[in-house]
Amino acid sequence: MKRPVAVLASSVVVGALAAASSAAPQTASLQIQHVVRGCHTWSLNGAPDRVNQVVGLARGGTILITNDDLMVQDLVKTAGPAVVIKLVRQSHMGTMPMQMRMGDKASPYAMAHMGAQLRVTLPTAGVYHFKLVDRGDYFKNIKTIGPDNKPTLTVKVR
Repeated sequence: MKRPVAVLASSVVVGALAAASSAAPQTASLQIQHVVRGCHTWSLNGAPDRVNQVVGLARGGTILITNDDLMVQDLVKTAGPAVVIKLVRQSHMGTMPMQMRMGDKASPYAMAHMGAQLRVTLPTAGVYHFKLVDRGDYFKNIKTIGPDNKPTLTVKVR
């Protein structure tokens, strides 16, 4: 009878180790880029640029979003539980004029200059959806090829 107990105990240890190794990360980093074809993309944790990003995080996790685009970017939550968004750095270019489109009203979390950063905290389990909204160029006459990308982010919190 001792043998089944030993097998059961080792199965519990292996299961716990597997669960620990597959735990969702606590943090992620997104960097918004300007590209000639499609205008905007973003990179997740240094991976190649994509228009649509999907990330899994642990409950209470955070995403640090850095705007390195040539345009004002506004992160807008389109679905999911409540989040905490904090503008942690407006930029190192605070004196650069912003060419925001007339009549366009950005949220208080608009990343208004290159280098601006947001910290998004996702306190509860669920699926969150965000989009980037281009609020205008820093410089006049920026040329791109083709229609502008509409970057999206899906965060799955366990």
